[in-house]
Amino acid sequence: MTSLKNELVGTWKLLSYIEVPIAGDDSLFPMGKNPFGILIYSSEGFMSVQIAKENRLSYSSNDKLLATQEEMVSSLQGYMAFCGKYKVDSNNAVVTYMIKSSLFPNWKNQIQRRKIDFENDILYLRSTEPVLSNGIYVNSYMTWKRADKSIDNFFDENILLNDFSLK
Repeated sequence: MTSLKNELVGTWKLLSYIEVPIAGDDSLFPMGKNPFGILIYSSEGFMSVQIAKENRLSYSSNDKLLATQEEMVSSLQGYMAFCGKYKVDSNNAVVTYMIKSSLFPNWKNQIQRRKIDFENDILYLRSTEPVLSNGIYVNSYMTWKRADKSIDNFFDENILLNDFSLK
C-alpha cells in the first residue's frame, strides 16, 4: 500500500487556483483564470511552490533589479512563492508546511496546512484555515496535475525547445 506522502512526492503543474471568501461572496481568481504554477515535494521532506499570474508586466529594462513602480507592483502582486519542509498526516489527509522562505515575508517561519485529496493523477489542496487576501478572509482551493516527465509536455507551444540543451 502506498503512503500518502509517497503519492505527493514529485512535481505538480497547477490547473486552477481559486479563493472562496468565508463571508460567502463570489469566488476570486487572485492569479487570473490561467495561472502557471509548479509544486514540488521531495522524498526528503522539502517542498517548493511557485505560482504566476498569466499577464504580469515585463520590465522595460533587462536588469532584474531595475523596474518602474508599476512593473514592481505587477511583479509582486502577480507572483506567489514559498518553500520549506513538509509533513503529512495520513490519518487526516493533511499536509503541513513549515515555511522557511516566502515572497510574502510574513509567512517566513510560519505553519500552513492543506487538506489533501486525490483523483487519479489530480491533486486537490485546500486551506484548512482562512487567510487574508486583498483585505478579506478566504479559503484557497488549488487543483494540480502530476507533471509529465517529458519536457515537451511541460512548456507552452510558444517556447522554442530548440533553444534548450538538456544534457
